[in-house]
Amino acid sequence: MKKITKISLAAILGVSMVAPAMAIDTGIKGLTQSGRIKLGASVLYDLPDQGNKAGPANWIIESKTTYRPNRQWSFIGNFWLRGDMSSQFTSYDSPNGGLPDQVNGAIVPGTGAFTQNANFNLNSSNCSGNAYCAEMDDELEVLKDWEDVIRELSVKYRDKKNRFSIKAGRFQRGWGQSDGLRLMDVLHAQDLRQRFAFTDSDELRLPALMVSADFNFRKLGIEGPFKAIGMKNPSLEINFVPEVQTSNFIINNPTPGDQTSGGIFGLDWADVNDTTENGPGLVGLGFNLYDNKPNRLSLTDAEWSMRLKFGALGGSATINAFYGQQDLPVSKLLGSTLIIGDGTNNPNAAGAITLPTFDAATTEAIVHGQGGYLDWLRSADNFAKTGAAPLGSPLTLLAGCDDPLTPVVEGPACSINGEVELDYDYRQLMVGFTFARDLSDFIRIGRKSSAPTVRLEMSHEFDHPFNRSRVSPGATFGPFDGSLAGEVTGSGVLAVEASRNIVKEDITSTMIGFDFPLWVPGWESQAKSIFTSLQLFDIYTHNSDQGLLQQSPYAFTEIQDHQNFVTFAWNAPLDNQRLVLDGLYIRDFQGSGDYYRQRIDFNYFGDSWRPRVEIAHFSGNKESAPIGTFNNSDYVEVSLTYQF
Repeated sequence: MKKITKISLAAILGVSMVAPAMAIDTGIKGLTQSGRIKLGASVLYDLPDQGNKAGPANWIIESKTTYRPNRQWSFIGNFWLRGDMSSQFTSYDSPNGGLPDQVNGAIVPGTGAFTQNANFNLNSSNCSGNAYCAEMDDELEVLKDWEDVIRELSVKYRDKKNRFSIKAGRFQRGWGQSDGLRLMDVLHAQDLRQRFAFTDSDELRLPALMVSADFNFRKLGIEGPFKAIGMKNPSLEINFVPEVQTSNFIINNPTPGDQTSGGIFGLDWADVNDTTENGPGLVGLGFNLYDNKPNRLSLTDAEWSMRLKFGALGGSATINAFYGQQDLPVSKLLGSTLIIGDGTNNPNAAGAITLPTFDAATTEAIVHGQGGYLDWLRSADNFAKTGAAPLGSPLTLLAGCDDPLTPVVEGPACSINGEVELDYDYRQLMVGFTFARDLSDFIRIGRKSSAPTVRLEMSHEFDHPFNRSRVSPGATFGPFDGSLAGEVTGSGVLAVEASRNIVKEDITSTMIGFDFPLWVPGWESQAKSIFTSLQLFDIYTHNSDQGLLQQSPYAFTEIQDHQNFVTFAWNAPLDNQRLVLDGLYIRDFQGSGDYYRQRIDFNYFGDSWRPRVEIAHFSGNKESAPIGTFNNSDYVEVSLTYQF
């Protein structure tokens, strides 16, 4: 009842926000008002072991006010209230079961016990009781923080002669020519909480406090040098962003101390295993994750960008430069904590004693050193398969603890939590180039003699930080003073010092796209062309043979030197544009991922009512972003929008 009351109050607040928009004729010169109210309900289909279930029920109330008293000044206020009502009528469980506990008890030869994930904690909270934990709460029920509500609050001044303009406030700007996958569209971090990367780009970007200036070189009288080298009508855009943001996402965290959940679009816990996805779970070894982000408002951490726009070769081109902060983190080992008296990584367990944190070097030695944690774990795995006696646990060496893989109780149960920082505080330096041109001068196709448009986009990022999926052989470890027999891969690399675990490499990305208005042969009654767009992507990561992770902490997906994607979008307005079919397909070749989204808009109910059916299907390898991560997030959504 309490949650329903909160939703009702939020809806009343939202209607009160947009109520002035009902009166379209404000009677004030230059003042315009618009808005929308949208509600959608979805069904998740074909969930493993769950069948079909009610899914997200996203709603949004938007009010946009624009005031232009004259040609020089403009003021914009755009406010959103958003949320998800699905927690009112469903208790969604992750298809992967959320965070499984380790099974207590002795390992039995031939049974393959201890093959589940290890505990992967946030803020020292832990899921206990040998059960899968629920994953639905009110995390997304109402997004009501001020940075979520204010989509734009800005003022813009334009010079009377259109020589320059300056805009300040909270707003967003988009760069680039690519759709579906962004290469140059890096000015803003992304909101990955409700639809992840599969929503419209203007809703995906996180607006920021910024100042933007645009200069028209021709009207300023300084276009000469640019015109001499073939740049027509050049203009320069400069952006200063003192509000540094990182991408918003929610890790499904099913623990008694923290029940946060992003639902079907929350990020599942990473697999935490020894060397392969089918390897033994890291029994007694967990991780706590903490955030390290740049200062939110700062002149030293601020972001700068500029874009030179000009005409060339019969088309439009841009040269871009961006100096900002990374949107997504790398994992950095800080150390670890020994817990005596609890074998499930819970420092708050009754009677548990938490010892001071080991440093990163000691933690690495405990896990990877000769006779250390992984050696013991592999011997236990061999015991399960062959019956050979396992090594003693390093926990018994450290504190006289009971070996969790034997039924003999000789001392207290113990466990170790690695303290891992999700570090966003890395600079991002990128340069890029875009170009678009209508090819009607060269080629015309089909019964209407339509011409395609070609789009090019290239970007190069310097020193992008990556976690590595390997621990190099020959590394020397402190207390155990040993070395590995061979490379270790998988999530054990979370327990490695940053000097070996984090590397910086360049990324060169290229996109070529073709847009074409299709007139179907033989369809003489076709009133409007079908818009089609084909895009080919190649993302080249330099020196990727070091075992670079696609994204930490997903430790089982390494980046290949070339990542290739193809996207195909189409939009068909039918029945006098009252029935609109809109489709998008994305293929990830290296991750074996396929994504298809189909929208059907029914514009039969006047100018204000907009019903829509949306279907999305995901298929891909687990932990292979961006598609495979949501392999079980298929949904069918019905929504209704009232716009004014």
